[in-house]
Amino acid sequence: MNTIRKMFMMKSVQTILKTCLNVKPGENLLILTDTNTTEIGEMFAIVGHGMGAEVVLTVMHPTTRHGDEPPRIIAEAMKAADAIVAPTTFSINHSTARKEASNAGARLIFMPDANEEVFLDGSLDIDFMAQKEVIDKVSAILEAGEELSITSKLGTELHMKISGRHAVPQTGICHEPGMISPPPCIETAISPIEGTTEGVMYVDGAIVPGRACQEPVKITFKEGRIVSIEGKEDAEMLRQTLESYNHPNVYCAVEMGMGMNPNAKIGRGGQLEDEAEFGTMHIGIGNGITFGSSIRAPGHCDLVMRDPVIKVDGKILMKDRQLFLD
Repeated sequence: MNTIRKMFMMKSVQTILKTCLNVKPGENLLILTDTNTTEIGEMFAIVGHGMGAEVVLTVMHPTTRHGDEPPRIIAEAMKAADAIVAPTTFSINHSTARKEASNAGARLIFMPDANEEVFLDGSLDIDFMAQKEVIDKVSAILEAGEELSITSKLGTELHMKISGRHAVPQTGICHEPGMISPPPCIETAISPIEGTTEGVMYVDGAIVPGRACQEPVKITFKEGRIVSIEGKEDAEMLRQTLESYNHPNVYCAVEMGMGMNPNAKIGRGGQLEDEAEFGTMHIGIGNGITFGSSIRAPGHCDLVMRDPVIKVDGKILMKDRQLFLD
């Protein structure tokens, strides 16, 4: 990593620590990295030290996939931290260690698939507080709703029940104990009631973990589970990913999420941007405990589609990449 790139990246690092995490002098700031992301972690450590925080930088071997548990010694350190930044290869969000750290009061920014480009491509150069207001309004509509329907020009026709479920806004702002967010992936999400997701979805955005889609993948849900995956190379990649978990619950729908970052672009800065692009929708499958679902699984995948029409109780919430909040 050359010096000039580091200088430009520092602006985004400062945004995350100051605006998103609101790190204060004297706080215990844990920087969690792996051997692929150490240089990024070192920049966070430098900026955090300059802000007066008590900084600890940890380096582990990369986990094998999203949701894997970090080493026990790191899990214990997470519970002792006031604030955590986790630029890692794979996400720690859907892990017991993360959940216990949040329960202990740690504020946490997790950044799986961390790479230099995401700090340079403008996806972190947004007004997080202004976007938080929009996300909170969308979240309130989802939380008050009973049924969701999602359609698209490709032929998506999905329905699910959400009555009584709490929305999970991820605004990038983590100022209160226990809050989490994965900027640049700012979004809001809600978990469908188990067994109620029905219909067909055409995934034409991205498969996370994976890549931006080369061709659409047709996925059929019945009683809340994927029952068929149709398509070419991307479909086969998804099949192999899900089979690798060797667990039936990785096929269960546990999340309906809406990308809310106006500067994010699919296929550009990594997988966090793939599900963050404004005007996209994703269905999360697998582990759903962080969204309020009772479904547990050893991993979590997100299936991203472009340009959805989203209706809550028959009223349009999003169409043509525009929100209808009144």
